[in-house]
Order: sequence, then C-alpha cells, then structure tokens
Amino acid sequence: MSIFKLFSFLYDFFLIRRPILYISAIFIILTSVAMFSNIRIYEDIQSMLPDNQSDAAVDFKLLQQAPFARKLFVSLEGKQGATSRYLIETADRLAKRMESPFFSKVVTGPGPEMEKGLFLWLTRSLPNLVTDQDMEKILQDLTAEKVQLRLQDIYTSLLTPEGLAFKALFRIDPLGFNSIVFKKLSSVNLIPKIRLEDGHFISADGKNVLIIADTDIKITDSKRSKEMLDYFRSAVDAVVPSNIKVSFISGHCYAAANAGTIRKDILVILSFSSFAILVLFLIFLRNWRAIFVLIVPFSVLFIASAGVFLVYKKISAITIGFGSVLLGISVDFALHIYFALHGGKEDPSTIIRQISRPMLLGGATTIGAFFAMLFSDLPGQRQMAVFSIIGISASLIISLVVLPHLVGAGYEKKESAKRQPNASLTVSSGLVVSAWLLLMVLSIWQGTRLSFDDDLRSLSFVPSKIRIAENEMRQTWGNFRGTAMIFTKGPDLQSALENNDRLFAYLSKKISPDSLISLSPIFPSLKLQRLNQQRWTAFWENGKKELLRKLLDKEGKRTGFTADAFLFFLNSLSGKFVPVVYEDLNEAGLGDLLDSMIIRSDDSVQILTFLPDTFETVDILSGKDAKLKGVRLISQTNFSRIISNAVTHDFLWFIIRASILVFFLLGIFFRNIKKIFFALIPVATGLIFMFGMMGCVGIKFNMFNIAAAILVIGLGVDYGIFMVCRISKGYDHDTGRAVLVSGLTTLAGFGSLILAKHPAIHSIGITVLLGICAAIPAALLVVPALYRSNRKTSDP
Repeated sequence: MSIFKLFSFLYDFFLIRRPILYISAIFIILTSVAMFSNIRIYEDIQSMLPDNQSDAAVDFKLLQQAPFARKLFVSLEGKQGATSRYLIETADRLAKRMESPFFSKVVTGPGPEMEKGLFLWLTRSLPNLVTDQDMEKILQDLTAEKVQLRLQDIYTSLLTPEGLAFKALFRIDPLGFNSIVFKKLSSVNLIPKIRLEDGHFISADGKNVLIIADTDIKITDSKRSKEMLDYFRSAVDAVVPSNIKVSFISGHCYAAANAGTIRKDILVILSFSSFAILVLFLIFLRNWRAIFVLIVPFSVLFIASAGVFLVYKKISAITIGFGSVLLGISVDFALHIYFALHGGKEDPSTIIRQISRPMLLGGATTIGAFFAMLFSDLPGQRQMAVFSIIGISASLIISLVVLPHLVGAGYEKKESAKRQPNASLTVSSGLVVSAWLLLMVLSIWQGTRLSFDDDLRSLSFVPSKIRIAENEMRQTWGNFRGTAMIFTKGPDLQSALENNDRLFAYLSKKISPDSLISLSPIFPSLKLQRLNQQRWTAFWENGKKELLRKLLDKEGKRTGFTADAFLFFLNSLSGKFVPVVYEDLNEAGLGDLLDSMIIRSDDSVQILTFLPDTFETVDILSGKDAKLKGVRLISQTNFSRIISNAVTHDFLWFIIRASILVFFLLGIFFRNIKKIFFALIPVATGLIFMFGMMGCVGIKFNMFNIAAAILVIGLGVDYGIFMVCRISKGYDHDTGRAVLVSGLTTLAGFGSLILAKHPAIHSIGITVLLGICAAIPAALLVVPALYRSNRKTSDP
C-alpha cells in the first residue's frame, strides 16, 4: 500500500469508527492546551544569539560578566535651586530603600573614610608603581627653586588651622610625590565625568548625584527585571521629592522593555491574524462546516507549542509570535481538503487519494525547508524550525485523517470532468509572462543593493524613555556604557596581572594611555612591582638621595623648618619592599573598583580593560600578536562584525540546503525537469521580488529574516506543486481557489506581524509578506501561462 492510498484507507476505516477518531483528536488537542498553559515563555534576545562555542557565543557569555551588566545606575538631578547637600541627603534616603531581594549592594560613593586610607596607600605604594616617565618627572623636581616653592607652600599651610591637620602627611611626603600615584587613579576611573564630594559621587557640574546598585538578577531574566524596576520606581515615589529628577539606566531596562513589547505584540498579532482568517472564511467559504477548517490552525498552534515544550522546556516569545504565521500556513492544507471535498464530484476516498499527493509533497518540501534551520547556531531559529515542523506535520495529519469526516459528507457521484491541459496560448498569457519577466529583471537589479544589518541594537525595542535616559546619563556622566572591553585571562590572579601588564604596555604604544581604563598602573603584577622597586632604589642610591637631603636642609632652614623635619621622609626612600596586594587596595577604599574589574571563577581569573569602541581599536587587537596571549576583545563593533559574518554564512547555507532538499523531493515526486521548473517558479519569484523590494526601499537583511527566506521557499513551492498537479493531472479540486484562499490566510498571518512594535518580529513579517505577495500571483497566473506556452510549443 502506497502512502497516498494509506489516507484513503484511513478514511474508509474511520468512516464507521468516527467516535474513536473524534475522541482521540479531542484528547490530543486538550492535552496540548493543558501543556501550553504550563509553558515557560522567555522574551530575551539570547535565543537569537549563538549558543555553541563560536566567537559570538563566547562574547555574549563574557558580556554578562561585565561590571555594568548587573548594575543599576541612578542619577538624581536637582531642580529649583536644590543644593548638592540636599541631593546627597535624598540619594542616601533612596539608597537605604533599595534593599534585598532585588539589590545586593547600593553605594552613593566611596565614603569619607576612603580619603585617609587612600592617601596613606598612595605614599606607601609609590616605589612599586613608578615608571621611567615618573622618575624623569621626579628628577625634574629636584631643583632648589622647586623644592623652595614646595616648602614655602607647606609652611604657609601649617599656619592655618586646616593646615595643622595635614602636618603628619606633610612630614611623610613633603614634596608631594604621592600626586604621581594619584594621577594613576584616573586610569581606573570607569565613569569619566565624576568627582567626589563628602564621600559621594557628584557630577562635574555639581548638579547631579549618582547611585550605583548591584543586583543578582540576570539581564536575560525579563520577569525578575520588571519586578526589580517596579520596586525601584516605588522607592523613588516614596522618598524623592518632586523638585528632584531621577534618571536611571541598566541592562534590565532593555530586557523588561523588550519583554513587555513582545507580550503585547503577541496579543495583537494573534488577535489580528485570527480575526483576518475568520473574515476570509466568511467571504470565501460561507458554509457552517468551514468552522472545522478554522479549528485546524488553532489546534495546530497548541500542538506545536506542546511539542516544542517537550524538547526545550521553555519557549521563546518570538517563537510563540511566530505562531500567527503558523496559523496561516497550517490552514492551507485544511483549505485544500475543504475545497476538494465540498460538493465534490467523486467519492471522498478517491478525492483524498488524489489530493494527498500534492499535499504530502507540499508538506514535505515545507518541512524540508525548515529542516535546514535545525543546523543553525542560533537556538531561536532551531526552536522556530521545530515549532514549524511539528505544526506542519500536525496540520497534514489532521487535514488528511480527521477533517474529511467533518467536511466531506454529502456528494453527488457524477462523471469526472477533467480539465484539459492543452489550452491554447492566449494574449493574456503572453502579457502575464512578459510582465513577470520585467518584474524579475527589475527585482534582480534592485536586489544588488541589499545589505545585512549587523547591529543588534536595531533588533531590540528601545522605548523613548530609555533613549532619553541614555542621553541624559551620557551627557552628565560620560559614555561609560559605550566602551569596548578586553578580558585578560590567567589561571590565577598573578598570571592574569602579568598578562594585563603586557597588554597595557602594548596598547600604550598604539593608542593614548589616557583613553585606557586599566588596573595595571595602580595594581601591577608582583613581577612588575619588583622591577619598579629596583628602578626606584637604583635612582636614589645613585646620588639622588644625598642631593635631595642637601636641598631639604638648605631650603628647609631658609623657610623655617628644623633640621630633622624631613628625616622620616628621607629614610622612607630606601625602605624595604612591601608589595601592593589586593587587601591593601581594598583597605584604601578601592575594593568595589577591584571587584568590578577582576572576575574570578573556579579555574581562572580575568581582568578587564576598557578602551574606546572604534574600528581602529578593534583592528589593533585583531592580529595574532604574541603579546596578546590570554586576551579577548568584547565590543559592540567587533560583536556586530561577528554576528554579520554568522548571519551571512547561515543565510547562504540555509538557502543552499533548503533549495537542494526541495529540489531533491520534487525530483522524486515529479521525475520531470519541466514540472520541477514550473513548481519552483513561485519560490524563485517570491525570493527575487523580496530581495529586490528590500534593496529598493532600504530594508536590511538580518538574522530574523533568515526565517522569512525559508518560509518563502517552503510556501512558494507548495503553491507551485498544487498548480502543477492541477494542470498536469486535470483534477477538478478547485485548486486555484484553494491556493488563493490559503495564500490570503498566509498573508493574514504575516500581515499581522507588521503590526508588531518589536523590530525583530516586524522584520520577519514585512520581508515574508513581500515574498508571499509575489509567490501567490506567480502560482495562479505565471505557472499556468508558462505551462500552456510550453504545451503549445511542444505540440507537433
């Protein structure tokens, strides 16, 4: 028994066993509905990023470990004469309200206790941090004139009450050598336009106060992100007065905004597509039995979702949004059964045997097209492929096994009147072919302008409020979120620090050191610290210490200091080497900074370096320089390049794989090169027109449009198969009308995607809509016209 006769046999088998069939179908559908209600849906962008060991996958994992990934930045701006003291007090009250479980740590500044600890650390650590350039600066200051000016400033300060408080500090460092290390602190200033006032983060203009809050919530967890932001907004409403403006930004803002937008889009999409399909049914079917046809796509939606749930346990919201498209696809097979059986001129068993041939081939080619997506590096695309394959398979089975018993009752057995395919070529056919060829030429011409969109930000929905907050943060505090990051890895802290020292030395020769944010200047490896200490010791032992002692004695007496006033300082120049360690920096008040730039794991330590995110810096680090061992660059610019290459690669291979598989299936079924050619006309027309229009109006191709291309291939070949079977076999199954209505229902599904505000979902809808709009008339008009032309020219 052939597979085509199988469905005819099943129809006869269940003809007297319909209750069993109906109960089984209802049970499967209700079970799928129950499973659908328990599905965990996630709305983040991670599903559309590679999850293998590719560069993009590794980069995204590292991005989630970045210091800003789980931080909320809050800026308080005073209005109507609000003083900095008023802002600071308000910031402290708000920080106290930001508690667990949403926030693990909230700081408004390093605290006033940092100043004393930091100064002592600056003085003590100087020998371990000085470079050749620093020693040259010290040598330039060892003149009588400069020493005299410095001592006079100290003496004048000591005559004031404030100066007396710094007497001990002047004794430790009379020449202000600690300023050398103090300047090095700028190399770890993650927020450019920030200064400290009363232990708080204040903007350069003194009109804003900054709060930095840590959270354990991942930026990919959209549900918890929304809860955290709602909690924060309630805290703002409770303690911040109306004359203070609050702006905040975090990766969680984007996650929550995208999730909320996708949820709303899904509701709009499914509602509109369902309504549009219902209207089409009322216009074209006008029979109460059509309600069973309408049930098919909704049943398939639940079955496909349940099937994906069994494989993945959780489903991307974009995949569910794709369900509206599946509504339009899955109803196609049901429509062909309906039009073939409704008022049929042959018995249903025969009609099912005949219609099952193009339906199974159409389903197989569509499934084959989506099968190519299973090889994608993007989990979201693989999930959409599984969703579509299950849905299309379910639609075929329901349409061929269950639906005939619901819509096929009552027929008149009449002599089959097959349509003759030898119709003569008419003028209209010539016009159709000419117009089609002209359209293809224009589309190919415009298609050469098609480009790929490699910017992930363009595929993420960013509300105007977030854009405004971004701009305000950037203007007030600098573009601290728009930098590139370098992860320097080592098996332990010292190994990572050594690699980081080599990186800093390498980059300092390529770009301005002022544009680098690095730990190396203030926390070098022990190896580099020993070299610096040796340089420091050699410098003072080479007669410089004696020169300085004489200068201090001479100029000190002239200024009014005693002979032993600077003895402690002179003795400290040749003190024992005490290395700078993590604990010292932590006691100096730099612990939070270290934790932001040092990432520890069980088997490695990574140190972050920040630099401008430009093509020039990316190119500098793209080479395989031995000095860059253990180094990885993470930047939006480089990430976009990687994604662009991945999308281009996937797109080409998807098209090639899907095309080969479809051509193979058509060859098995038709075994005639001309019929294969005619069946592929809607596919070629849809793809060429889609690419041409995208190039013409400037719509860029992206990772989501890949699914669009696969859909055009799968659906276009379906239309071609049905039309070729109708013309070549002469079946009177009202195929033309079925193709038209099924095409319109597909357009209804895709048209609903255009209503989405989320750019990713919208991009799928608009591109596939272009392809299907061209594939439908190509199937209904071009295929018959070319087929008639071929038959006429081949007649003797």
